[in-house]
Amino acid sequence: MSTPSVSITIDKNDIARIKSDFLLMEGEVPVALSRAINRTLTAVNTAGSVQVRKHYNLKASRVKKNFSVKKATKSYLNASWKSQGEPIGLINFGARQNKKGVSVKVTASGSRETVNTAFIQVGKNKVQHVFWREKVGGVRVGRYDIERLTGPRIEDALAKDSVQKALQQTADETLKKRLDAEANYILSKAKG
Repeated sequence: MSTPSVSITIDKNDIARIKSDFLLMEGEVPVALSRAINRTLTAVNTAGSVQVRKHYNLKASRVKKNFSVKKATKSYLNASWKSQGEPIGLINFGARQNKKGVSVKVTASGSRETVNTAFIQVGKNKVQHVFWREKVGGVRVGRYDIERLTGPRIEDALAKDSVQKALQQTADETLKKRLDAEANYILSKAKG
């Protein structure tokens, strides 16, 4: 499965405009561009979390664990934002133990459902997980190995067209605003 991505492209006209604005301060252009790119990445990171939580019942801190950001510098104007991870454990979807098993709410708009015969227990890494016993002959027997239960991947929500469009729009709008703000800031410093 391909990793969902959002591309941030700086228009050549914007670079030419900034260079002409800062003709006497050419060293300021890479600084302004890197700051604009990095602010855009921060906005995309936040928007990505919001978009995922519109689909899945997860906390923002859990969603952002899958995100990685590589920021731009004034000497290296490339940056990246990506999301990678495995299916998320059911414990993260508001899991609660009940008499029949474990109830969870996976989708943000859905209702709670019970996973029969499941149970919550501390795993090897000293963190709680939702488990159930493996089936043998179609029956779950208490003495057989346990299996950790997982939900969907964050990347499944990010791969949706509506989410991709929203993230791309956020990136485009934020970059334009940040380039204007950086240009105005540097010009105000030059006048003062």
